[in-house]
This record gives sequence, C-alpha cells and structure tokens, in this order.
Amino acid sequence: MDLNQLQQQLADLTNSGDPVFAQAANNIQQMVEAAKAGQLSSPELKEILLDQQRQLSVVSEMSQLEFKEKLNTILTGLIIIASAV
Repeated sequence: MDLNQLQQQLADLTNSGDPVFAQAANNIQQMVEAAKAGQLSSPELKEILLDQQRQLSVVSEMSQLEFKEKLNTILTGLIIIASAV
C-alpha cells in the first residue's frame, strides 16, 4: 500500500462512527501531515506510530476488533514507510 491509500483508509476510519477510532485515525492523520510538511522527522513519526500501535493492544471489545485490525494495518504500513525514508 502506498501513502495515499493508507491516508484514505485513515479518512474512512475517521468517518467510521466509532468515536475512539475516529479520534485515533484523525490524530494519526495529523501526525502524517505534520511529517509531510517537515514538522516531524521520520524517526519521530515512527515512534509516535509505534506508540499508537502499542495503545491499540489494550482494545479488547469484540465490537471494536474490526476497527482495531484496520487501524493496526494502517499503522504498520505507515511505520514501514516512515522507516524507509
């Protein structure tokens, strides 16, 4: 997946109707935009994304597992991109 696809998936989660995941996706989107604008370095972005991924591990409600899996996939893709820069 490329960055545009990952950002589109973040936008989809922002509009998912689940307030927890919508806020998380919005925060991640803002961090990605800050990195694209040069306000965050790739290592800083990677650390923030890894922290977000660690926070996801505490979500255990069945109704949120689908959103958790989607956000985890997006985070993994963004971490790979941030690591490659």
